[in-house]
Amino acid sequence: TITVKQRFVAGDNADKPYMFRFGMRLQLPGSMNISTYYGRGPLENYSDRNHTTFVGKYKQTTDEQFYSYIRPQENGNKTDIRWWLQTDNIGTGLAFFAPAALSISALPYSQEELTDGIEKGQRHSEFLQKNGFTNMNIDGVQMGLGCVTSWGTWPLPQYLLPYADREYTFTMRPIKQQNSASFNK
Repeated sequence: TITVKQRFVAGDNADKPYMFRFGMRLQLPGSMNISTYYGRGPLENYSDRNHTTFVGKYKQTTDEQFYSYIRPQENGNKTDIRWWLQTDNIGTGLAFFAPAALSISALPYSQEELTDGIEKGQRHSEFLQKNGFTNMNIDGVQMGLGCVTSWGTWPLPQYLLPYADREYTFTMRPIKQQNSASFNK
């Protein structure tokens, strides 16, 4: 079992742009493609787009969590996560839990594959090639999507993520087939 604590000290420089997320990424073997979690679901949701999702226990594959937008982009996030299991088909994998709710996603594509920078060469989701990994984002907090009046508008002030001191903690615990079914943390 490993407890991870991430701390960011912004310092005195307040002239930085907003952060999109404060968290970590983790690549697991592609065979660990089953997510069982307690939080908001089953559809993707974000801090400013989670009122039509409900807290409950859900189980999905990484393929089911990916939404094939016309142009590949960030997607699949889940908010208010109390615990998350990422396992293979026999129940072996990792359990994630934290003292405060997290935002987590698990997809068969990396962030770089979904957003290839200024060039935007990946124009259609169906042309993406799976990279062979389960790509997880384990975030303490994430900025809202915005788009209140049209695509491209900024989130409301309460959903922005200012460049500031931040900290969060989560614990990872290995699980085996026999104990994943009884996980209740």
